[in-house]
Amino acid sequence: MHAARVLVGKTPQQAIEIIPLLFNICGTAQSRAALLAMKKEGDGEGMPAGSNDHRIEAARDMLVLVENAREHLMRLFTDWPRLFSLPADNNNLPYLSQLQSTFRRALFDSSRAFTFDSALNSKAGEANNLIDKLDDYLRDHVFACETVQWLQIQDIAALHEWATITNTIAAQTIAIICERGWASQGQSNCLPLPELDSEELCKQLDQPRSSDFIATPQWQGECCETTSLSRQLDNLLIQSLQDEFQYTLITRWTARLVELARIPGQLRALHAMLQTASPVGAHSPVHSLDTDRRVASIEAARGRLIHRVQIENGRIRHYQILAPTEWNFHPGGLAAQTLGSIASRRHDDIDTLAHIMINVIDPCVGYDLRVH
Repeated sequence: MHAARVLVGKTPQQAIEIIPLLFNICGTAQSRAALLAMKKEGDGEGMPAGSNDHRIEAARDMLVLVENAREHLMRLFTDWPRLFSLPADNNNLPYLSQLQSTFRRALFDSSRAFTFDSALNSKAGEANNLIDKLDDYLRDHVFACETVQWLQIQDIAALHEWATITNTIAAQTIAIICERGWASQGQSNCLPLPELDSEELCKQLDQPRSSDFIATPQWQGECCETTSLSRQLDNLLIQSLQDEFQYTLITRWTARLVELARIPGQLRALHAMLQTASPVGAHSPVHSLDTDRRVASIEAARGRLIHRVQIENGRIRHYQILAPTEWNFHPGGLAAQTLGSIASRRHDDIDTLAHIMINVIDPCVGYDLRVH
């Protein structure tokens, strides 16, 4: 909310330059949402609208997916060993530190992805090699098999079998969750955040007390969640886990791995759009096709990120950001419900489980935890 106020009074060009400096978490998703929102507003305000080339839009969405992959992998290699008392593997970090910049250079001239005059690199078609390299990295360091093969797992028995015969950090965490009886911990009843009607959303954002909605959002009177799990409900393994365990730790933890395994395929689909003359039939896993009314909605690593901008006389009059953290950490929402479920059982692992549940809900958020 405070970051959004910094943008008021700035020109769109100034705002685009400032936004990467304001956000060190999910910065690519923030830039993507900001540029998308300002381009929508610019269509009616005479500001530089930038290119509407669907290939540039697809390349930008690719960068959001690469950032999502990097964020999940950083948590896997830095947080998961600490949470599960496993040996750390820092040998994987150098590749991750260069992942986003490598894709950005390959896709955009001068690495300028989020400007009003962005242009594709003449060799952007060769980025497919980088996707293959990411897929190989996931095979070697996360799944110990091809991602498409891992995605064929469809139930808890097959998942547990994979976890017991595989020595990666990801597999070991699944094995620990199953063997310590944690699979059913952290029950919640929050609904997955649906596609939001943009007209109704704008009504909420136009209210005099819109800051209250942004700080503690609900949709149609209900607390909702926006996480990797809410994005992966169409996956057969997640559906099987949901049927058996509902919205609990094993379902949520596995959803992050499902999302990670799907990213190479999603990148290839977007990359194919760089070779086509028309976006007909195209679908982006990053943002909704129905984001009119000057609202931009982007699926970042932490969940759905929403930007809304109003421009007057070439300068930003009002800027609003609705972050996924506000949905997931609503006082009566997902984090409160899952932590309350753990606390009600009062078992010996309550502190460890609480940290694990916070990590799986919003792996990038800072927090203080007190167990009473």
